[in-house]
Amino acid sequence: MPQSPPRSLDGLFEEKGEKRQKGEEGEVGQAVREGMETVAHRFVLGGPFGAEPTETTAERLAHFADIGGLLVETSHSYAGGRAESAVGDWLREHPGTLRVVTKVGHDTTGGDIPLDRDTVFEHVRSASANLGVDTIDVLLYHCDDPTRPVAELADTLVSLVAAGHVRRVGVSNWRAERLAPLAVELGERGQTPVASYQFSLAEPDPALLEGSLHADSAVLDVVRAHRLPLIGWSSQARGHFARTGPKEHHGKPDPYDTEDNRARRLRCRELAVELGSLPETVALAWTLHHPGVWPSIGARTTAQIDNSLRARRLTLTEEQVRWLRDGS
Repeated sequence: MPQSPPRSLDGLFEEKGEKRQKGEEGEVGQAVREGMETVAHRFVLGGPFGAEPTETTAERLAHFADIGGLLVETSHSYAGGRAESAVGDWLREHPGTLRVVTKVGHDTTGGDIPLDRDTVFEHVRSASANLGVDTIDVLLYHCDDPTRPVAELADTLVSLVAAGHVRRVGVSNWRAERLAPLAVELGERGQTPVASYQFSLAEPDPALLEGSLHADSAVLDVVRAHRLPLIGWSSQARGHFARTGPKEHHGKPDPYDTEDNRARRLRCRELAVELGSLPETVALAWTLHHPGVWPSIGARTTAQIDNSLRARRLTLTEEQVRWLRDGS
């Protein structure tokens, strides 16, 4: 089976010694790997794998790899269970090109499953087969299983690493009061977990996230206290900053269409004019301003990928970062 790129995962989630690409936008694909930082390095590529045409998946993944992207994010449950296989089909033809983050803990309908050891191992083995890799680079629990002690869930993750099934572990959508002891449990076992939560300038209405969790202040306190890498999904708030009004998602209300977020969008437009940029680029630059955050972008085209990368070149001041969020 294909092997992942021969670079340290610890290095992947560290920002020390970052080197920003110089020159014009078209030069972004130069000096891609071998330890050199690229504009694309801070981004994780998501999107509708398994629900889009095969050709589109191939085009997006190839482009992301060509410009220096390293990490792709999916789940065992996405697209009715087809997403991992869609990524795996491309990886088999391009071994050692990209790394993968995948998640287990939901069935193919998106419902939670018990996180007992046998079930987790079964789903991880299935995910490996779908992706066409012997070892998954980053494996996350897609949800918590509050019926089980944190120590038991930590033991299962560590066992996956010891068995060679995964290289690094973490969680998504855990409440802060469970994330904190998990970070301690895994730290005592030599693992620093990767955290995955919604994180963007637009803060969603929690009641409309359908069980998913935003990185609120309590979660961020844990992330910072334990120095956890944070993959921020929906980092562009489902296109909130590129629109002028709300947009339903699968026939349901837009969780980002709140009074505060509409005000943030107006401030992004104002600053974008001043900086000669786009509102959505300014909003993504705000996310990138936070150390230890790796935004996951759901770009559906190569042009959207390139537009997202422009945020890496946009430097905001501390005053601008505060003003964008709070208006003061």
